[in-house]
Amino acid sequence: METIVADGLPKGLFAFQHTLSNNTRPDCVIFLPDQPPLVIDAKFPLEAVTAFRDAKTDDDRRRAAQRLRQDVWRHISDIAGKYLLPGETQEMALMFVPSESVYAELYDGFDDLVQKAYRARVVMVSPSLLMLAIQVMQQILKDARMREAVHLIHAEVGRMMDDVGRLQERVLKLQQHYGQAGEDMRQILISTEKIGARAGRIDQLDFGDLKAAERSPAIVPATLKLEAGE
Repeated sequence: METIVADGLPKGLFAFQHTLSNNTRPDCVIFLPDQPPLVIDAKFPLEAVTAFRDAKTDDDRRRAAQRLRQDVWRHISDIAGKYLLPGETQEMALMFVPSESVYAELYDGFDDLVQKAYRARVVMVSPSLLMLAIQVMQQILKDARMREAVHLIHAEVGRMMDDVGRLQERVLKLQQHYGQAGEDMRQILISTEKIGARAGRIDQLDFGDLKAAERSPAIVPATLKLEAGE
């Protein structure tokens, strides 16, 4: 029982030998969300089952069957009386039967005992049924954690949407920056082309005649000289 519970549930969600308010200590208690804990008892009276199986004659078998009913019913009554505490524990407790074959034998040959257990709100479970019950509890605990985390999920989604909005704004700014940079580069290229074109036109000019005129004496018209003499 301990192995099945410990392997199936996280630590902190169950306890072995947990003390109840009436100072009883069940074998295991499973803490369910928003509900009282569920008690599991594992002290099954196997001696009566062994005696029933070892009976040789019909009389021995009848006596062994009567003993089995008495021992199992006494144990069921103890579970109901000790561990079903109103407001503190679940209204139902589990009685662990440590063998699949013993469980099947009880259900096949002692149906009256099984029904009395149900009426006492004590449910017999075999190892496989306990594993199934643990899986159901796992889903209950998972759903409870999801409900508890709903507000955290909403908050995280809100923050994520804010981050997405800021990212979008920054992408737009970056796009505008690159657009402006592209326009500036285009204008620079235009100016460079104009400068290159002007340099080309200047380079094509013929400066030979201008240089010769600078080296020869100035020729002044005669009329200008006469007018100057006057």
